[in-house]
Amino acid sequence: MKKEMEEFELRLAEALRGSVLPMDEVLRYVEAVPGKRLRPRLVFLTASLFGEINDATRRTALFVELLHTATLIHDDVVDGSDTRRGRPSVNAHWDNQVAVLAGDYLLAKAIRLLSDPEDHLILKEMLDVAMGMSEGELLQNGELRVENGELRVENGELYLEIITRKTARLIQACCVCGALSVTGEKMELVGTFGIYLGLLFQMRDDILDADDPATAALAERLLPEYLDKALKALDALAPYINNKEAFSSLRELTVFCATRNH
Repeated sequence: MKKEMEEFELRLAEALRGSVLPMDEVLRYVEAVPGKRLRPRLVFLTASLFGEINDATRRTALFVELLHTATLIHDDVVDGSDTRRGRPSVNAHWDNQVAVLAGDYLLAKAIRLLSDPEDHLILKEMLDVAMGMSEGELLQNGELRVENGELRVENGELYLEIITRKTARLIQACCVCGALSVTGEKMELVGTFGIYLGLLFQMRDDILDADDPATAALAERLLPEYLDKALKALDALAPYINNKEAFSSLRELTVFCATRNH
């Protein structure tokens, strides 16, 4: 994916620009510390499983990164977070109003990318996910919090529902929409792999987060099961793929998501 990711970075840099100076300053600040780019990589890899990467694939990859970035900005406002990726968050560097407006701006840019009729199915999938992410945030804030503000985990069912909505569905949508950009087949199989990958990714995040030992312990108990499910779901796709290198990369990425240290 080296060539595609290099082109993606150029497109993303162009997208993270505002037409007025205040917005441009905020977006350049956001751009200065890049993330892992897991989500666009998944779009490119799942598209490559079934066909050739095309303009729809590239638009989808850019959409998911803009959506993800917007939700991180909004999450920092909701959570009152002062830092993001080792430096002041947008709301801490400016204020909540600026952060909300910047997140809204990126969401609008993302939606415009997939506004053509040919991208309707991809956009619908992504907007369903965006709604679910907001619901997941409300679930977490309303159902898991006690009076002192700490998280409590009573059972795995509620935990799985929350991380499905907050994290896993977006990763699933990256996989499904990557495949959708080149084919309309085997979406259920791709979706099954994507949801398990998303769940184990968030579980690993929760294990690495030392602020909530109860959630970390639950995640550590569940993660091996979901790594096994993700790898089996990926293997179920093997008879239908056209690109063994992309398949191998997805397998390595799955294991990495479950074992990473940061």
